[in-house]
Amino acid sequence: MTKVKIKRAIVSVHDKSYLSVLADYFLKYKVEVLSTGGTANFLKKYSLELKLIEISEFTNFNEILGGRVKSLHPYIHSGILGKKNDKNHIKELNKIKIPFIDLVVVNLYPFEDIVNDKKSKRQLCIENIDIGGPSLIRGAAKNYDNVTVLTNPNQYNSFLEVVESNRNHIPKSFREYCAIAAFEKTAYYDGVISNWFNKRNRNFCDEKLSLNFKKISQLRYGENPHQRAALFELKKNPLIKISGKDLSFNNIYDLEIAMELAQQFQKSSCVILKHGNPCGVALHKKQYKAFDKALNCDKVSAFGGIIAFNKKLSLETAKKIENLFIEVVIAPGFSVKSKEILSKKKNLVLIQYNKDERVTSLHLKTTRNFLLVQNRDDKVVGKKDLKIKTKIKPTAVEKDDMIFSFIVAKYLNSNAIVLSRNLATVGIGVGQMNRLESAKQAIKQMKSNFKKCSPVMASDGFFPFPDIVKLCSKNNIKGVIQPGGSKNDREVIKVANENKISMVLTGIRHFKH
Repeated sequence: MTKVKIKRAIVSVHDKSYLSVLADYFLKYKVEVLSTGGTANFLKKYSLELKLIEISEFTNFNEILGGRVKSLHPYIHSGILGKKNDKNHIKELNKIKIPFIDLVVVNLYPFEDIVNDKKSKRQLCIENIDIGGPSLIRGAAKNYDNVTVLTNPNQYNSFLEVVESNRNHIPKSFREYCAIAAFEKTAYYDGVISNWFNKRNRNFCDEKLSLNFKKISQLRYGENPHQRAALFELKKNPLIKISGKDLSFNNIYDLEIAMELAQQFQKSSCVILKHGNPCGVALHKKQYKAFDKALNCDKVSAFGGIIAFNKKLSLETAKKIENLFIEVVIAPGFSVKSKEILSKKKNLVLIQYNKDERVTSLHLKTTRNFLLVQNRDDKVVGKKDLKIKTKIKPTAVEKDDMIFSFIVAKYLNSNAIVLSRNLATVGIGVGQMNRLESAKQAIKQMKSNFKKCSPVMASDGFFPFPDIVKLCSKNNIKGVIQPGGSKNDREVIKVANENKISMVLTGIRHFKH
């Protein structure tokens, strides 16, 4: 059917936002409204002039099972699924006196909100699994040739614009648009439920995987201007934009890495990140000094980068950032003065993040034809994980630097080499096809920025040969932390002993391709 006139509607909504706007429409066009429970009560209070019929009165069947069964009735679903241009359907419905339903306005129990509340008990979660609502939505969406379905209060204004311009008739194009949105809604809702059950039963990637992404915004473009892009959330978005322009695809990717790395430390941390890789990381009890130390690692790469902190941004730190070209500053909070200073920079984006917000336990990657799914690499190496394999033992300070470096290496693209001294990176080698070249890159960077330095080295993967250890001996590198596990570990450790270099194995690899 090209256009469908709205004569009768069923309205059953948990979220009653803007419902009064629809009620005005029902009054104006004398639309008969079937409703139930709280929705019916709301509409009665709004206007006694509405042609309102309780669903139980319409079906001659009362709600039962404590409200679990309300709209699950043949009278309702027959009215929704009937074809208005099918003679047999018309005849059949007329015979049993079931009228057509032209508009279905339904939104669902807030299952996602309930399960995200840590205080929610299992039974409360179960009771908030909507059954009747999805059934009404799916029936109306299937029969969009004859029925309009609205599943979100944000659709009401568009619906009313269409109604007014078409004299209470709905074009097929709009009905189809609403049907697509309806099936997306039920698919998302079912996915949230199935993932909740899977999480409770600790199933990892069973036969089917439901992923529930909610669109936040359209992006200007993707990694490059010729690529279209949008931003979806898998878990509740923990980011709040304080000031500045809209974030780009690359900004979002980078700030997620920077934010996660910054939060790995208890001391005040600063992470400077560029093109998916940290280019400077440092810790210090004073935030502005952590920033200075991180910047000193690689001032050139920091240009146009992202800076992340794990503590509220101080005025002193803001003053140091003020005159630099930086794309994004992200922190769990901003002092009044720091916000005032940095908000004046129109090309600088300030982002506040919620440290307490839950994150997904899944790490996803796509290829042309596949979705790769794994648990997130959330392993953190501590002193108890260190296995000292050399005669030379690292000092307490060197141990701290080793652990710090190894954490940083986890957030670099493999092959990753990190040189650190006094809880600050002094050289970073990243993304080379062999580990030796990454080591050379890190050493070259260190020598260009620091005249005298005796750092420790961290590697995200094992050493297949002793060549990197020999390189360490020529460049005053005092200790090495690496996963171990190579068939040549014994030879590598032997060379470390010969060159009076301490070597610590973690047994943990942090590849990031």
